[in-house]
Amino acid sequence: MDNGQAEDWLLDLAQQHRLSPSQRQIVQRMLGMFPDVAFLSTVEISRRAGVSQPTVTRLATALGFGGFPEFREALREVVLGSPPHVPAPRHSAIDQECANVAALKRVIAGDKLAMSAGWLAESLPVGVVGLRASGALADYFAYFARRVLPAVNVCTDAGAVDDFLVQLRGQGASAVLFFAMPRYPAATVAAIRQARDLRMSTVVITDEALAPFAPDADAVLVAPVGRGLTFDSHAAAVVLAISLLDAVAALDPQGTQERLDAHEALVDRWIY
Repeated sequence: MDNGQAEDWLLDLAQQHRLSPSQRQIVQRMLGMFPDVAFLSTVEISRRAGVSQPTVTRLATALGFGGFPEFREALREVVLGSPPHVPAPRHSAIDQECANVAALKRVIAGDKLAMSAGWLAESLPVGVVGLRASGALADYFAYFARRVLPAVNVCTDAGAVDDFLVQLRGQGASAVLFFAMPRYPAATVAAIRQARDLRMSTVVITDEALAPFAPDADAVLVAPVGRGLTFDSHAAAVVLAISLLDAVAALDPQGTQERLDAHEALVDRWIY
């Protein structure tokens, strides 16, 4: 097998597993080491890749192998002959995102999204929570939600989320939207449970239906993440979030139009 095919095999394998950014960087560096990488020790790979030896060992485990020797044996099989299994077709980051967005069709047309839209539309104010990597998604949703909803409160601070939820409930909120993208912050998981304890409906946008906190959510809306680059891409989550907001707005078309008109009246003040 030539080096290009061997590199494709390693990339395909990496895309099938959830790797940390540092582990993805190691994979990228290993691509330039074929065919030698199949015959190097963890010490030699770590030296060439500029990482620690345990980091290389953890990469092998993250890729589904029992340890580095098993991973190296698979690499040797790929370099010397046939791959140990038939890899999935290689997809570019763009191809993967297109597939992720296409997977939303069923979610957007489903009962869970309609039910979630109803809960958020009835809540006054609406709560939005997104911590760490999910903070940008929460701010993005809240920015547009304020154009069509009378009151939107957002929290992106893990240290303040407990007080935020208590105050939100005290203000009369009946529903909270959570963004929970990998790696799932412990504070997000605890906040979902706290919101339910406060008797607020919990809607969670996350990357997979079997996320460990899924049983604590009233509705889980799945938006797969792109894992083909160093950092996760949340393109599908953005589309799902705005689709959810569109469904919320559609429940009160007259009120939505009035708020949009009021917003448009202010545009000339901040558009250059």
